[in-house]
Amino acid sequence: MVGPSIFFFILFVIPYIFFMYWLVKQDKKKHLWGVIIVTVIAIIGFIVSQTASKNAVMNYKQHQIDAREVEKEQQEVK
Repeated sequence: MVGPSIFFFILFVIPYIFFMYWLVKQDKKKHLWGVIIVTVIAIIGFIVSQTASKNAVMNYKQHQIDAREVEKEQQEVK
């Protein structure tokens, strides 16, 4: 695991799991609200994760292109 992954896990995932456990336990009628909220949050999380991953890949590719251009310029100056 890298730093941001550990940070995300500690700050968001662990409290989320405890909150969802508490929420499901509070719902005495077939745990319907807990299941609905968990499903909605999981879908939103998946969408956000996919968007962030796509942006990260695009940024990485652009960084590679920029680095190659800078390297070419430095070689031409020499």
